[in-house]
Amino acid sequence: MNQYSRTRVTVAMLAAAGLGGVLATAPTTTPTPAFAAVSDAELVIPAAARAVPRATQILTAGTTGFLWLQEGDDRLLWTDYGTGITTALAQRLRSPLGYDFNSGYFRNMDSDFEISGTGSDTVALFYGSPTPKVTLLTAATGVIGEVAIPEGHTYRGTYGGVVVTSGGDDTYHLWRSTNGGVTGTAVTGLPTDATDITVEDGDGKALILRYETADGPHWSLADLAGGAAVALPDRLDSGESWEVSGFKLAPRSVLRLRMGRSAIDVYPRQDLGAEPRTVEVGAFGYDASYAVTGTHLLAMDRMRTGNSRFRGEPLWAVPATADDPDMTEVLGLGAHGLVQAPDGSVLVAGAEEDVWRGDTDLGIYRVRESADGSVVRERLTAVQPMPAQVHGLSLGGGVLTTVANSTAYAPSTIIGAYRSTWLTSPAPGGVPSVVRTTVDDYAGGRDGFCSLDGYQDRCIRMFADGTGLHGREHGTEQGLTMLRVNGSSTWGPSVDTGADSPYLSDLSGRYGVVTGLGGGGQDQYVVRFPATGTGTVLQKRERVGSAVWGSTLWSGSAEGGAVQATSLPSGTAGESFTTANDCTPSKLQAVGRWVYWTCVDYWGSHHGSGVYDRVARRTVAAPAGEVLLGDGFLVAYVAGTGLQLSDLTTGAPARTLVTEAELGSSHGAGTSWTVDRFGGGVAWADDAQRVHVVPTGIATSPLSVIDSEVSTAAANWSGTWWLSKPAASWQVTIRDRAGATLRTLSGSGTAGQIRATWDGRDAAGKAVADGTFTWGLTAQPADGQGASLTVGDPAPAAALRATRAPAISGTARVGSTVRAAAGTWSPAATKYTYQWYANGAVIKGATGTAYQITPGALGKRLTVRVTGTRTGHPSGTASSAASAVVARGPAAKATARPKVTGTAKVGRTVRAAAGSWSPKVDAYRYEWRLNGKLIRGVTGATLKLKSSMRGKKLTVTVIARKAGHLDGRATSLAVKVRS
Repeated sequence: MNQYSRTRVTVAMLAAAGLGGVLATAPTTTPTPAFAAVSDAELVIPAAARAVPRATQILTAGTTGFLWLQEGDDRLLWTDYGTGITTALAQRLRSPLGYDFNSGYFRNMDSDFEISGTGSDTVALFYGSPTPKVTLLTAATGVIGEVAIPEGHTYRGTYGGVVVTSGGDDTYHLWRSTNGGVTGTAVTGLPTDATDITVEDGDGKALILRYETADGPHWSLADLAGGAAVALPDRLDSGESWEVSGFKLAPRSVLRLRMGRSAIDVYPRQDLGAEPRTVEVGAFGYDASYAVTGTHLLAMDRMRTGNSRFRGEPLWAVPATADDPDMTEVLGLGAHGLVQAPDGSVLVAGAEEDVWRGDTDLGIYRVRESADGSVVRERLTAVQPMPAQVHGLSLGGGVLTTVANSTAYAPSTIIGAYRSTWLTSPAPGGVPSVVRTTVDDYAGGRDGFCSLDGYQDRCIRMFADGTGLHGREHGTEQGLTMLRVNGSSTWGPSVDTGADSPYLSDLSGRYGVVTGLGGGGQDQYVVRFPATGTGTVLQKRERVGSAVWGSTLWSGSAEGGAVQATSLPSGTAGESFTTANDCTPSKLQAVGRWVYWTCVDYWGSHHGSGVYDRVARRTVAAPAGEVLLGDGFLVAYVAGTGLQLSDLTTGAPARTLVTEAELGSSHGAGTSWTVDRFGGGVAWADDAQRVHVVPTGIATSPLSVIDSEVSTAAANWSGTWWLSKPAASWQVTIRDRAGATLRTLSGSGTAGQIRATWDGRDAAGKAVADGTFTWGLTAQPADGQGASLTVGDPAPAAALRATRAPAISGTARVGSTVRAAAGTWSPAATKYTYQWYANGAVIKGATGTAYQITPGALGKRLTVRVTGTRTGHPSGTASSAASAVVARGPAAKATARPKVTGTAKVGRTVRAAAGSWSPKVDAYRYEWRLNGKLIRGVTGATLKLKSSMRGKKLTVTVIARKAGHLDGRATSLAVKVRS
């Protein structure tokens, strides 16, 4: 028996003893698939794999399979060697198996229940109450017996179906369930003065018993068949008791452990008096696991979590026949002990390769010595990864950032990694899909309020800037406020405020608000981040409620309810408003036309909250607490209810977006859930560590510029515009004073920022003088909501758009002609171009107003895309609704009837004349009949007449085939077959 073969866990009896159905080796909380799942209501992004693999415990190894447990699972799993099929016993743990990966120890152990059964297919379940007993069962047959533990006895384990107990007088007893009864045998042959007897190891045939006598510890091998014990060679020539530290069993060997000498003596099990083979094991720790397969000793160190070895240690094979053997690595990674199987193989949970960064492909392996003397491994089953704990998340401009304990783990340094996921921008109510995902930089415990033992959950609050960067609330170890670039493993821009313990409280584009300790109170810093490098502090002041949206800073007063907007970086004052009850705002949030405020005093008392509408110039009441403002909506966590969504555009009653049960045990804004205030929806992480992205169904505001920086010089001209939401495409047009175009710059797919550069030359390469040009920017919203963005001097003409969509008329069947109506456009187009599509794929050459349907479109739906153009205006495109599914064209018809030609006489060959058909067909097939009965096997145009046909009437039916059309049929007049 290895050190893990008897496990104390809490089990709940759910049904009569037996087995569950065949199932995959997955935990009770089944890991999500390795791809995002999209439904009509949400996008679900699966949990990443935890950096520390799922802890797996092999309990017993039998002749046909093995019993095992895995972290996060409440089932007892049996896997068959031959088929690899895993079944679950009807008995389950009272709670999923826990594991502390910082210490390397399992949790949820309970002395009231034990699982054993070493050395055979028999599984033993010991119940300590109400009446101590052992239930014996197998995966194949279910319960096979039951042994009650005698009063005054202590259960010591089950080996090969034999239940072992000890009495109060230091005697050991072996119990068997046979024919509905129980028989017992006492262990004999131990010294009369033996005390403190314990089972050190065992298999299906024998036990190793350790005990104390007057001269120290001793060991004996007790035969399970008859109970006779014989002394093991536990003294060397020196006679010193410390020389031997223990014994282990293998099917054909007995190992004498001499850890004080860093040596193991291997005895043949059938001849303990023979000279042992000694193997030096100084390369391994004192508590390493050992097993034997053939002539090789397998050795694996215990996980050294203090050395950041949280995934496991390599498994080595050491030849026991060589004087100075070379070790061979069998597995790059193994964990939680070695389990000896009855056939001489060894089971271990591990991976073929140990990777420090990335996911581990964990499985359960059988290791054995092959016929040629080499040690080989066989993967028996996979072990699913543990979901990585989400520590925080942000969402801005369709870029989701999560931080979880995935990829790598080293306590006090690394607790996981940041991961970026780019999403599409659907129309309101539409569900986004994943464009791409990257694993970025490592996350440290100091990135948030994270315990360095790795067990703190939602601890890193993050902010999205809306352009593909994100910042965390906490500063770096150097006291910097730092942003990270999504998709990058290096630091992004940073600002040194000089404050103690700075924390980021708001972020939008290149501006942020940072609060830090200083001067006996809290100072606040308005900062500007550059594209790269070190940023600047624009303003230092006492802490007030603050929010930033693009280049607009909103600031509450130190006393009273005034809230003032200022432009950054100039500080020029803009509009203002006053809180509804003139309370002093402690926190502000701003998105476009809305500003959220809440008043909570130093003692935590709430004095009011609301949302100010800058367009309507009025305030509506709003909840306090964990609240986040989005574009046209507000989300608030309500205890007992979940996340509630308020539509600010209509004032409709709040509705529950995510229930309390769905949200799970954590509900912190910015750590467990967040909103995309740059035109997106809501993201939240559940207890299974999946991230859900939920659309709000509320229309977004029109695309707008919320901050800009444009140079005036022609040479090396550049422009940067920060947007309120993602743009699908953009175009910057440089014109001279007369309006003629000098250069055109364009791009597509921007999260929330447009950057354009110009070398100051026209299309001919001639330098343009300063002050002689203008620029104009147009951009189309990625979600299709609202008008195109137009900024610059002069503003470019409006892009064409269809006010009534194009339409298709005609019958959707092969051979028919369908026609396109261009629809109605504003401003009116002067020219239209057309492109036809079948199931969204371009139909080559189909670019006219009419399209005659070809066979290639059969079974597909047609659409037509119309592009409208007008001089001086950006072109516009619009697509029609899809047609009905294209059906087959009508069957060809015979304009001249088929006929049978030739002499209809026995022995002669007649031929079918196909006749004439309209439209022209591609091929013919023929059916010949005698007296109306089909002549089978004859489909050609000729038929040789046989004597059996004499006197019968012969006809031929011609089947005319044309691609994409129904088959046409016509039958000849009958002719009589003569002699």
